[in-house]
Amino acid sequence: MNLPLEHIQLAVRDSQSALVDFTQHIVATPSLPGQEGDVAEIIQNEMENLGFDEVWRDPVGNIIGKIIGGDGPTILLNGHMDHVDTGPQDGWPYPPFSGQIVNGELWGRASVDMKGPVACMIYATSLFKRLDLKPRGNIYMTVPVMEEIGGLGTQHLITHLSAQAAICGEPSNNTLRRGHRGRVELRVTFEGHSAHASAPHLGVNPHYAAAKFLTYLPDLTMAFDETLGPSTVVPTLYATDQLSPNVIPGRVYLTLDWRNIAGEAPEDIVAKVKSLVASIEDLDQNVTVVVKSQEFTTYTGLIREIPAIFPSYLLSEEDRFVQAAHQALVTALGRDDGIDIWRFATDGGHLMTADIPTVGFGPGDETLAHTNQERISLVQMEEAVVAYFALTTALAEAA
Repeated sequence: MNLPLEHIQLAVRDSQSALVDFTQHIVATPSLPGQEGDVAEIIQNEMENLGFDEVWRDPVGNIIGKIIGGDGPTILLNGHMDHVDTGPQDGWPYPPFSGQIVNGELWGRASVDMKGPVACMIYATSLFKRLDLKPRGNIYMTVPVMEEIGGLGTQHLITHLSAQAAICGEPSNNTLRRGHRGRVELRVTFEGHSAHASAPHLGVNPHYAAAKFLTYLPDLTMAFDETLGPSTVVPTLYATDQLSPNVIPGRVYLTLDWRNIAGEAPEDIVAKVKSLVASIEDLDQNVTVVVKSQEFTTYTGLIREIPAIFPSYLLSEEDRFVQAAHQALVTALGRDDGIDIWRFATDGGHLMTADIPTVGFGPGDETLAHTNQERISLVQMEEAVVAYFALTTALAEAA
């Protein structure tokens, strides 16, 4: 496939207005996890109108579009349709669901994370149809649900789709990414004995055991990787089994957010925390440590229970897919931005657990994600469409 780069750039430029309109439409459509039905309808219609050979939804509500290619390698593109809450809307310079364009930037919740990148991937993939080009193998454009609460959608995708390589389109300021730390959410439960607060001698207050544990937690020796840095652990949520302020609780529930390096398995993390508990003198031994699991209902009505795990992963800089992607971006963008990692977890880790080598690339400043300053550059979006097309082609050639 030797279509001159200038022809690709011209086709992308011609569709820029439609791309921006589509992005504004989906940004203006709220889609919290479990509430993605309205935006899924818009995305599916757009993919059908752009000429995808097949477009369908799977049982959990993921959108899958297929471009039929030759008998070569299958390439998968991945970007989620859900987003985090807006927070107080009066803190936003522009309404979070306005999709307003100011100084060449499109504002709104999920403009960066990640409806802007999703729109760019969809338009890049549709170039094969619009330019009457047949890719070496099939291409799947996947738009999963519920990434923000653990990746339920992509975990389901990999049960029925396979590919030889993938692109995770999370924002990266249009630079190449090759991995990230993972995330494991732990729940540490401290058992006590409930009693009236006026008679503390009749109870066993679990707050003291939790407090003692927390004083030792910062001293835990953490795993380290030269590229990803150290694993980290942070206590985040704290709850009891009581609502009344005049009752000693029977249990305290502490949530730990553990960001793990590649190769540090969830079971190893649980064992390390259990070992810490056992090492603390006089700590009440009625302490349990588990990976938190939660039940979710998709917008299609299916109920799924998933553990709170985003796998970590790291491809070598010398990996053939990383090298092919890097060279493709240098050629397509006319510059060398190097190869980096993400500082947050993505669905790329789930793809890697299915043995699908995954590179990362996306428009948008990732430091704006989850903030009330979220906005995406229209120039970056146009550039990203060219880049995604180049990456899809290069990964198929490298497979």
